[in-house]
Amino acid sequence: MSIQPGVETRPFRSQVLNQDLLLFIKLPWTYEQGDKTYPVLFTLDANRHFLMFSTASLIFETPGMNTQEIVIVGIGYSLDDDRLRGLAQYGLWRTRDLTPVRREDVEQNWAKNLARIRPGESIEVKTGAAQQFLTSIREEIIPFIEANYRVQANDRGLAGYSYGGLFTLYTLFASPQFFSRCFAGSPSMWDIVFEYEKNYASTHQDLPIKLFLTAGGREKEVCEGIEKMVQNLRSRSYPGLELSSHVFTGEGHLSGAGAAIGRALAVLYYPEILEH
Repeated sequence: MSIQPGVETRPFRSQVLNQDLLLFIKLPWTYEQGDKTYPVLFTLDANRHFLMFSTASLIFETPGMNTQEIVIVGIGYSLDDDRLRGLAQYGLWRTRDLTPVRREDVEQNWAKNLARIRPGESIEVKTGAAQQFLTSIREEIIPFIEANYRVQANDRGLAGYSYGGLFTLYTLFASPQFFSRCFAGSPSMWDIVFEYEKNYASTHQDLPIKLFLTAGGREKEVCEGIEKMVQNLRSRSYPGLELSSHVFTGEGHLSGAGAAIGRALAVLYYPEILEH
């Protein structure tokens, strides 16, 4: 049984990660009606955020709205059937895979938080595996999707929130040729991200990507980090960069997620929705 009309799940074994993943795939309403190909958006943290993306997208693509249609692929994990154990696994693996460098303070903080979910268990949290995770996306997941679904290889997007936003910014500078549209919502603005941006600018004359950044108005440090990143990117005068950002007044890190995801889809794929 589908978890949502138009959505299917596919178990996926990553040899790069030595990990069982779960891919969530949202197909357009018209997918079965012909041989058309569609833009594809890869989203992170699928165990938590995918249904926000798929629900908003299916609403925006309501027949009669005359909007374009897209395929959305959520990259998640195959979790234990025990709800609390599965939640701990999700917290461990996303912290490992979505962070670009090792941070002992982050590991210690999350070990403490996850211990509340699994009291009495020894939980070891690791950070800094973003490069390996990106390799899996580029060399395993993207080829699998392009071989099995009618998606456009020249129109891929990447979207993430929180650590997913951090990973999106990392990818933006590490492998810009793989994605043409990116969303980083309330990203963890680690100092290393600004080093990546500076290093990229020293060797590149263009950044041909449509990029949307968001934060909640109550996220002071994130807002400051995004403002700095926007200023840095605009100062480069990249001819191919389409950059926009939005701060959701009154929202915090958790409360801003739904609004940010809906706005990101509209900005990147359904601009006419913003006129209604």
